[in-house]
Amino acid sequence: MTSWWMWNPAGTPPVRRFRSEEALARSAPDTQVVRSADFTCPAQRRRATAMRSDFQRVTGDPVQVALVEQRLWTLLVALRRAQPLRDALASAVPRPGRAALVAEPSRELAEFDRRFDQFADALRVLVADPTPEQLRHTAALD
Repeated sequence: MTSWWMWNPAGTPPVRRFRSEEALARSAPDTQVVRSADFTCPAQRRRATAMRSDFQRVTGDPVQVALVEQRLWTLLVALRRAQPLRDALASAVPRPGRAALVAEPSRELAEFDRRFDQFADALRVLVADPTPEQLRHTAALD
């Protein structure tokens, strides 16, 4: 498995020196770094890894690339936060009366997955067709 990390684009890296970027990422707090190891579910790790890999190939206007990076950061953090809920829903035993308790979180996850996949698709298109218009479109996605 390839290990990766992404530093919070709005954060500031520590000023002290580290032997490697990996050591820096390991020592950073969860609020500043998203690591591949944060995703215990293989499917979610694949989704996060694919999106991050696509982002690594994005070039163009630095302002637009920074907006895409900020959006990617937001989605990766949300994906990481959703893991416990996904695990709980996957292990929930269906019982009468629980349907309403499961329905709302399931809808919220489905909506998040739709937005995540929409951004991932736009990022794939951007990598395949790196035009300024496509970069602006991807950066403008909400």
